[in-house]
Order: sequence, then C-alpha cells, then structure tokens
Amino acid sequence: MRFSCLSENLAKGLSVVSKAVSTKGSLPVLSHVLLQTEEGKVKLAATDLETGVVTWVGAKIKDEGAITVPARLLSELLTNLPPGKIEVETDRQILTLQAPQATSRLNGLPAEEFPSLPQADGKAMFSLDPESFPAAVSQVVFASASDENRPILTGVLIKGSGKELSLVGVDGFRLAEKKIELEEDLAEDFSMVIPSRTLAEVGRLAGHQEKPVKVVLLSEENQVLFELDGSRVSSRLLEGQFPDYKKIIPPSFSTQAKLDTEEFLKAVRLAAVFARDSASIVKLHLDEEGPLTLSANTAEVGENKTKVEAKIEGESLEIAFNSKYLTDVLSNLQSEKVIFEASGPLSPGVFKPAKSSNYLHLIMPVRTAS
Repeated sequence: MRFSCLSENLAKGLSVVSKAVSTKGSLPVLSHVLLQTEEGKVKLAATDLETGVVTWVGAKIKDEGAITVPARLLSELLTNLPPGKIEVETDRQILTLQAPQATSRLNGLPAEEFPSLPQADGKAMFSLDPESFPAAVSQVVFASASDENRPILTGVLIKGSGKELSLVGVDGFRLAEKKIELEEDLAEDFSMVIPSRTLAEVGRLAGHQEKPVKVVLLSEENQVLFELDGSRVSSRLLEGQFPDYKKIIPPSFSTQAKLDTEEFLKAVRLAAVFARDSASIVKLHLDEEGPLTLSANTAEVGENKTKVEAKIEGESLEIAFNSKYLTDVLSNLQSEKVIFEASGPLSPGVFKPAKSSNYLHLIMPVRTAS
C-alpha cells in the first residue's frame, strides 16, 4: 500500500474513529486502527466489538493495500508532525510514514485480523436533522447509568411511532425524555436501546455536518447503523427489558414554580459548594409568597442560603435533591425558563422547559432527617 495525503487530514480522520478503539480488549488488533485504500480514498476503521466507526480521508493512491497499526501511537505521531504532505507505505506488516523532516516506522498487524464491520443492507428507517438530533442526545445521555449493574440502563431507549421519535435515559435516580418530530411517517413502530456512549459519539459527529443522519436497523445482526456525512457508526443493541418509565412520571402535582434557568443553576452551584461533605444534598424551600430558597449545610464547613426569584403556585414544599443531578438537568435544559413541579417531599421532582412540551426530566428526591 502506498498513498500520500495531508497529515492534518489523516489526524482528523483518526480522531473520528478513535472513540471506538478498545483500551482493554483481549484481542491486540482491537487497539489498532485499520488503514485501507478504497476508491481513491483511505478508509480508517476502529471497533471495540460493541461500536464500530468508519471514516474516509482524501488521498492520492499509488498502490492498493491495507494494514492495522496501534491507534494511540499513530495519533501521537500525527499530533507531533507539522501540517503538510506525508507519504505512507507498507512493507509486510510495517507502515512507514515519511514527512518532510522525519521518517517513522510502525509495527502493525495483518488487516485480515481486523473484525468485519456491518454495512447498510437496506433502506434507511428514518433520517435525523443534524441540528436537532445532537441537541436531543445531549439532553438525554447523561441520565443513563454509568455502572454495569443493570446493563440495559447504560443505554438510551429510542422508540418511534408515526412522526414522533422519543429518546429516553434512566439510571434509577433520574429520567430524561426528549421527543423529536420527524419529517415523514415511519413505516412501522420500533423500539431499540443503544449504548449511551455510542449515541453520544454519533451526536458529536452529527453536530459537525449539514446533511441528515440516516438510520438503518440491521435486525438480523441486532445492530443499528448511522450513516453520516463521510463517516459510518455501527452499534450493537442492548438486550433486555427497558423499564416502563411512563409509570414513574407523576400524573399531577401540588406545587409548581417557574424560574430563570441560569439564575437557578447559579444558585445550585453555590449551594453545592457547601453540600460536598453532606452527600451533595441541597434543599429547595417553596411557598406562595416566594422566592424559592436553596440551602445546604455541613457541620464542618458551614451553611448557605440563596434566594431565586420564582413564580410559585400551590402548596408550600420543602424537598431535597442531589446537587449534581440538578446541575446536570439545568445545564442541558436549553431553555431560558424552567418549570419545576412536585407533589410532596418524597415525590419525584419534574423539570420542563417553560415553552416546550417535548422534554421532561425527573429526579428522585433525597430523604432527609429534618
């Protein structure tokens, strides 16, 4: 294999696939990236057997071929090279990279050892807007679980019916649901759970393009494929029963408050400073006369009370939450005003954008001694 390209273009392509490189796989080739000449371009691919990412880089191809090389080593090499043209060639399992003032050789592995990645074998189920889709992903993925005690909760539920697509993340303490309106009706209803890490990466890549993201479900392989502009991401679907999250959402409330999102977030962050040594618990005090008061205290540190202007309706309420959960939702709400609703100190707190019904975030409260 021989080709020439710009080092910065190869580095950009490597950054696209690098998130799929395995750092703890049992197969050495999973820590490698595949380089393969293909139709006048260089194909780069990486996989950890759960997620696969493929992208293409423009190059001048002189001889066809393929090889896998350590992804981390290649990334560090390209990072330290100045922008400009580089010559790349292989001799058996050694890749030589020639820059104007430096020559580097990397030991690789045969391309045949690299796992095959799925390709689209059918019509796209639907397409996603490259602007609204990444925004929706960012509002949901942080609510999925990070530990593996319940693997199904480490994913995001995506289900569709008619022209509506719902994305849902749940970790046992909070729930996020975002609805997206599609341009066309779906051919049939569907439901699938995608690893949140993979979905976050698709959202990141989609945020840098203008073309719609095409989604193909490979049912026989229990995989989903995202076709992006110049890249392709495949992912295994998580198996198991996703919680019936609708049962968790309260049908009514007894207390409601409307607040400025940024002011509320600032108050939570301030209270969190005093809550670090007390399980990150902050209390919200609400009554009709207003304003809303946030408080936090730790015997060894001190206490803090911050007032936030709010339009409060309904019964007086004192309720406690984990400050991190409050910070997460307020940071991702994407609305100037937030509506907070609850029906008592032990009922879930619901947070919504003031002028939209397409997003809902629920946080379970913390039981306190007083």
